[in-house]
Amino acid sequence: MPMTGDEAMKRLLACKGKDPYSILGVTPTCTDDDIKRYYKRQAVLVHPDKNKQLGAEEAFKILVHAFDMIGEPERRAAYDKESAHVEQAWTELTELFAEFQQKVEAASKTIRCSYCGSGHKRVKIDRPSYAARNCNTCKIYHAAREGDIWAEAKYFGFIWRYYACMEGGVYDITKWAGCQKNSLKQLKPDSHNVQYRIAQGKYAGSSCKKHNGNGPGNNQGSSSRSDEPATNFEDLLNKIYGQMESNSQSNARRKNSKKSK
Repeated sequence: MPMTGDEAMKRLLACKGKDPYSILGVTPTCTDDDIKRYYKRQAVLVHPDKNKQLGAEEAFKILVHAFDMIGEPERRAAYDKESAHVEQAWTELTELFAEFQQKVEAASKTIRCSYCGSGHKRVKIDRPSYAARNCNTCKIYHAAREGDIWAEAKYFGFIWRYYACMEGGVYDITKWAGCQKNSLKQLKPDSHNVQYRIAQGKYAGSSCKKHNGNGPGNNQGSSSRSDEPATNFEDLLNKIYGQMESNSQSNARRKNSKKSK
């Protein structure tokens, strides 16, 4: 509790915008008599008729406003009830946001599969896209473009690992490739050329597309795009976008029809 008018004024001005309990210097568990006692002590110190310092009038208004909110038992009960609702709503919003962040993080680590409809884990590896694909012919690592898929064999060809260039990085997509093995059956490991690319439809998951480019590392002629993490949120956005696009086309046809008439 401040002892002088200057101390009381500075404390109240610093409390501007805070809850009424903090402004009055009490806790939510205090009694109604405590609130009145703390209010009267500070009101005497900052009342404009007694405290002529610049800022005393503003400090007094802050104090009075706080007391008006919780000074009477009925008003205090209403304030506490409203504060509890706000705190609960904020807690729920924080939990929902945290859950959404977790889903986004999980989705960023998966690649959607058009065969099983689920997401398979993808692991980013420490390899740059400009030296991503191992080539047994040239004995070097060739550059990979967005959407490229390739395989590398180890231990005399007994173990294969599948990789893809996605979002500018190189990912191990072996688990996804295991589900797509029928589409990748002609893929040769450590190949000189890119044989397959990731193809993604508007609403479907990712699948393989045979790449018919010619020449070393030639990726021309492919129209597929890289895979993006799929979530329920993304599906919702796709549906909304599709509906908006459909409505826009319908409106355009109606306008053209009116013009022709």
